[in-house]
Amino acid sequence: MRKLFFTVALPAILLSLVSCKSADKKADAIAADMCNCFKGMEANLSNDAKKIVSNAAMAADPAKSLQEDVMALGEERGQQIAVEMQSLGDMENESSETGRCIKDVEKKYKNAYTMNEEKTLQKIIKELEGNPGCSFTASLLKLGLKMKDKSGND
Repeated sequence: MRKLFFTVALPAILLSLVSCKSADKKADAIAADMCNCFKGMEANLSNDAKKIVSNAAMAADPAKSLQEDVMALGEERGQQIAVEMQSLGDMENESSETGRCIKDVEKKYKNAYTMNEEKTLQKIIKELEGNPGCSFTASLLKLGLKMKDKSGND
């Protein structure tokens, strides 16, 4: 179970990649590219796993939400979900499809900078939420932002 939280904390890595290298004017294009990066990962997750990520992204305490939602599924199903959630680690692995895609997006927008990272990230999330096929990516970014904020406040 503990591994689950370290794996889910990886969206913070994604956030630093996007927020440091993005510009407000390109938020729509960045959002579209990021959404495409996560299509394969999303397809490999069960509805339960996606719902847990979405709930955590909306929760005041994401780690607590993750833990409670996984535990509510029971031991066997909770273990299955924990294994599924480990696939989120692919964001960090540059040899995975998702990792390569993220690296490509970073390269594509490497010359676009922003003075207000938080505002730009919120605009990217809003763009993702406006596209029904990108709600999982929006949830991941929200979760990563919350986890990053939480770790900064510890």
